Amino acid sequence: MAEDNKDILLHYEIEAIIENLEPTKLEDFGTKKWFEFHKKLMLLSQQSILEVSDSRTEVVKEWFVTFQKIIILIHEAIQISVWKRKVYHHLIDNNNQPTNTFMLYSVFYHENISISLLENILYHCDSVESLDDSALDLVDYAVDYITRLVFQKKDKSTESSKNIEDISCLEELSQKKMEIEFDIGIKCISIIGYFARFLDNLPLSILKRILKTHDVPYLFCQLIENKPWKKINENNEIMIYNSTWEKVEKKESDKICRAEGQVWLGLRELLLNPKSGPYYEITEFRMTELIKLQKYLHEKVLDQIAPLMDLRRWLSYLNISSQTDHTKSSALTWKKIAKIQAETLFSKNIDYIKSMAEILSGAYDLDKLFLKDIKQCALCRRNATKKCSKCKNIFYCGRECQVKDWTSHKNTCNS
Repeated sequence: MAEDNKDILLHYEIEAIIENLEPTKLEDFGTKKWFEFHKKLMLLSQQSILEVSDSRTEVVKEWFVTFQKIIILIHEAIQISVWKRKVYHHLIDNNNQPTNTFMLYSVFYHENISISLLENILYHCDSVESLDDSALDLVDYAVDYITRLVFQKKDKSTESSKNIEDISCLEELSQKKMEIEFDIGIKCISIIGYFARFLDNLPLSILKRILKTHDVPYLFCQLIENKPWKKINENNEIMIYNSTWEKVEKKESDKICRAEGQVWLGLRELLLNPKSGPYYEITEFRMTELIKLQKYLHEKVLDQIAPLMDLRRWLSYLNISSQTDHTKSSALTWKKIAKIQAETLFSKNIDYIKSMAEILSGAYDLDKLFLKDIKQCALCRRNATKKCSKCKNIFYCGRECQVKDWTSHKNTCNS
């Protein structure tokens, strides 16, 4: 019997699903077997979000650790990343425009679900400790996505100027792919932050990989400089990324968002840990980059994250001191995999596509998830339970605020 009728899965269902999880094969993407696995990860991810938001026992996390299945989530994320680089372009080159976005989008979203689960599960020390050698693979994967965040072009708005009717399936897929990869990059900041927090419980090889191989402190410095989680939209409004882009009032513009907080705390843990010395020489270049952080550690930041006082003190000492300076090859070629997957991912069989969609339909229980997702009124920022009946994206606390906000909202609503 469920402890809470708002649960997505019962406890015995969670245990059974995780115990029997097996990694998928690259050539199976788009098949019924793969969609069944995709649905299981969706349900586990939604259940994990509910458990975290309720601050109750994280049953999903416990069973992933008990059955040592976290490695499967790492496998799934890395496998999709490889597929996008090695197979996806062959699919597009050989089949031109896809007739629908559902099949390919499901593959992109599969990677996001895997990382979302990892972000929730690895919040706990015992989860990180259970990774063993797979931790190195996850560090490499996460750093790759963080590097993309650092060097991506920062546009004023990510919204397309085209009408939705004018966007081809391929353009829509490319846009969704970019949005998903950005979200994964933000989640990867948290994952590296967890490694930094639990360094004392991890093998020194992890510390060496983070500091010596990838120079994560430098990447984090660049994140603080560029702030990819913050942008100005076409209406000259400040937007902050918290799973979705949210408008920020000017009076709250100095408030540190979750991603930035993770970066600051990660820097503190990496730079102040006594074990870091042998693996992170403070060269002249690194000193120059680190000292730049001082201008961002003002009182408004320190008031929100008090432990950063230690980091500011360390940077002050640094400023006045002087210092001297593999994967087994697949039996199938990438082109052959693309040819096989074209039969499913580019299928024009409406019945097949509908049957795959029906597999996932049971994974969406928006009523249950909505109860945990407290929205803010677009006008007065109080808790809101009513949303615009037309666009269904903007929330209000009542009719009065909706009417007052209509002048500014109507253009967005109509588009």
